[in-house]
Amino acid sequence: MNGGRVLRFPPRAMPPEEVETSADRILALPPEQRIEGADAIKLEQPELLLSVCARLHERLDASPATVRDDAEHLYEFLRIPARPIGLFDEREYFLGELALIAGTACRHLSRREEARLWFDRAEGPFLHTVSATADLSRLTYQRLAVRMEERQLDAVLEMAPPLRESFEKLSMSIDALKVGFLEGLALTEGGRLDEAIDLFRKICTKAESLGAERLAAAAYANLTQAYGIQGDAAHAIEASREAIPILKRLDDRIGLAKVQWALAGMLRETGHVAAAVESYRAAQEQFDQIGMRADVAALHLVIADLLLDLGEEAAARQSVLEALPVIQELQMVPEGMAALQLLRQSLREERIDRPALRELHGYFPEAT
Repeated sequence: MNGGRVLRFPPRAMPPEEVETSADRILALPPEQRIEGADAIKLEQPELLLSVCARLHERLDASPATVRDDAEHLYEFLRIPARPIGLFDEREYFLGELALIAGTACRHLSRREEARLWFDRAEGPFLHTVSATADLSRLTYQRLAVRMEERQLDAVLEMAPPLRESFEKLSMSIDALKVGFLEGLALTEGGRLDEAIDLFRKICTKAESLGAERLAAAAYANLTQAYGIQGDAAHAIEASREAIPILKRLDDRIGLAKVQWALAGMLRETGHVAAAVESYRAAQEQFDQIGMRADVAALHLVIADLLLDLGEEAAARQSVLEALPVIQELQMVPEGMAALQLLRQSLREERIDRPALRELHGYFPEAT
């Protein structure tokens, strides 16, 4: 998670067991208590900060909102006053790393402008680290992930291969595989499903050979989605059965919600409309529990479309009404403003403009 970072510690480093215990204890404290007394002194020790950052990375998929708040607080702790950390470039590294973590959490929460701001904050410090090439490559990956979420498919397909090659030259195999995910998602969204499935299968094999359980599970989750879009229920279910046990063990709540979303899509594609609605709602509930409001809103639109198929127009209107304030607040689809206005107007007339509804939810990628 730290890009192969090797820190040069002062002569008196903390014992490893104390580092892990202290990291967990500090993150368990309310923010205002972390900067008092002995804990503040410990936070100035690089090995402890490295462990804290590792913990935050581990929790991104379980509690992105909490991770975002924790990363911001620790970033400000290091930034003002300018605390000396380590002997060399450690302060710059940790400022960049905490900003990168905060930005990644914001991306998970679809707070994209805020994510971009954090990524900009990370760039300056990373430029001054001895591992600048690796650190900036990880930052480039997150920026490219935002492009994927905004459905800039051509840009992702153009920029992903050289970034993947950069990671491979740096012997950062895990990061190279993560770039492959973006390629696979862009292929999926672009309707090139056979290519996407072939790529995700290769990622599964490579991730398993590296012992990268989280990546393997995510690849199987994406296979579930791709097979579901194809209407291949047997392979979609098989892939989900590979993903779910790992995701549960790792407490990857985002991954579990996306597998549920993918299975719902498979039910929709195979004509099981009522079951698809229930499955989408289950995914929606999971996203709601971890504060991913944008995904909840996107699923409201999909559910509304299916409710119209079931003849439940009043329920469909209510689902759209719940989605629109979040879409507008988070500025989720600036390119879809015309469809948004048409949909809002139809709701005033107590109906749903279905082409506008479908156009609007078409701007949201499936379970990325």
